[in-house]
Amino acid sequence: MVSNLYPPYVLGGAELYVQHIAKRLSAQHDISIITTAPFGTDNTSVSNPEIEGKEAIYRFYPLNLYSAYNYALKPTFIKPIWHFFDVWNPHVYIFVKEVLKREMPEIVHVHNFKGMSASVFSAANDLGIPIIHTVHDYDLICPKTTMLTRTNASCVTPHSLCRIYRWLSKRIALTAVIAPSDFMLKTLSSYGLFPNVPKIMLPLGIEECEQVARVSTDTFDILYVGRLGKHKGVDTLIEAVKGLDLRNARLHIVGQGSDRTRLERVAHDDSRIIIYGFLAPDKLRKLYSIADVAVVPSIYNEPFGLVVPEYYQQGIPVLGSHAGALPELITDGYNGYLFEPGDVAALTALLRILSSDSRLLSELSRNARRPSTVFDLRVHVRKLEAIYADVASRRSSSLWADNALKN
Repeated sequence: MVSNLYPPYVLGGAELYVQHIAKRLSAQHDISIITTAPFGTDNTSVSNPEIEGKEAIYRFYPLNLYSAYNYALKPTFIKPIWHFFDVWNPHVYIFVKEVLKREMPEIVHVHNFKGMSASVFSAANDLGIPIIHTVHDYDLICPKTTMLTRTNASCVTPHSLCRIYRWLSKRIALTAVIAPSDFMLKTLSSYGLFPNVPKIMLPLGIEECEQVARVSTDTFDILYVGRLGKHKGVDTLIEAVKGLDLRNARLHIVGQGSDRTRLERVAHDDSRIIIYGFLAPDKLRKLYSIADVAVVPSIYNEPFGLVVPEYYQQGIPVLGSHAGALPELITDGYNGYLFEPGDVAALTALLRILSSDSRLLSELSRNARRPSTVFDLRVHVRKLEAIYADVASRRSSSLWADNALKN
């Protein structure tokens, strides 16, 4: 597996998802992970992988101005230079190719590759190894991965350099593409990506987790868990709570990102709003135990929204913006409600209704908790294995051997 980040270096749900499926798959298969490490860390050499359980982890620092892990903290003026080297990084190509020659995998499964560049695909292709790519964001279409302009508007007319970037993405050769939502499948097709490549819709899975015991409080507790970036729309949520005439309301914001300091300034005059930063799982579960409702206020088109099924697992209804794949996860009036991205007034109104209608809130909570195999990680991994088996069965062992000897 190839993933630009892997625990303990985590910025979002994708890295944790990769770790979860790797651990599940390693029970029956040999799994190796190629990932990055921030500058100055003890990097793994090709000949000496880090062993974590049954997985072999190859960490390295791709030669560039900085690591993808630190991307959000870097000044805007230097990012175009970083992106230039991230289009196709020869150092990544050499490292990944050496690992693949050492491991000789039947398939390569590429997840997020920002910070590693498209050279990861070239390395596998040059060795004749089938490639599956799971699309977690807009890496193939937008260098920023959000499809938003600097003013956070939808990018309708891309810059000429972005058009070149998309042209290069269309040249990537894959065996199969997995997308977590129907929205993302349609997005790939709308941009003309991989027209002749099998595209599979497979919602992401989550680990089965014991439901927390609900704790009764005298407050109306609103929860946000996720990245603190402008595209996530946390400003909308903060302003909605500020407009909520409810003294016992509490907004709990959990996450890290480039926008944290600014959001703290925006929220500092309202003692009902608490920004925690990153929280360990046990502390996060305590917030799950008191949360009345969770909010996913994204202003960009969410490719999936892994946090939503995690909320449902704990019986927490969700208010989400009508953006991207979120309408596929939230059934309006059943396990939550949808509102237009950035609509502060609409979100405030929904929060006001739920805070005053305990019967409705209880019904939404029951519906959210209803069991579903759609997001069950065990089911998800079995489907992945079926995809792997199908792709591997098409592979020519003679082609692999010939390419391995040539390279």
